Amino acid sequence: MDFNHKEAAAWGGAVQRASNLVQQLTACQRVYAVAFGEGARHLHLHLIPRVAMDPASEAWKVADLYRALMAGERAAAPPNAVDALVRQARELWGGFGEAN
Repeated sequence: MDFNHKEAAAWGGAVQRASNLVQQLTACQRVYAVAFGEGARHLHLHLIPRVAMDPASEAWKVADLYRALMAGERAAAPPNAVDALVRQARELWGGFGEAN
């Protein structure tokens, strides 16, 4: 199903707002938006911080991070660190204006 114009505009604004939030939370230089549609038959987007000092976060190498995690070669983020980021994101999300 395709977006109508209003839905597409709302989706674009939400992605921009969420990307800004990821940059604010991680102090990354850019945010990659990646859609892996293989396992989920619904619209979703992964927003991945690109940190210039981390060569593993370069464009196509991001998929290698997912593979390493799934293979047990790389540890997932500690649950308490994820919880802290989620709490911070919720606080910051409320502070974003509609124009962002």
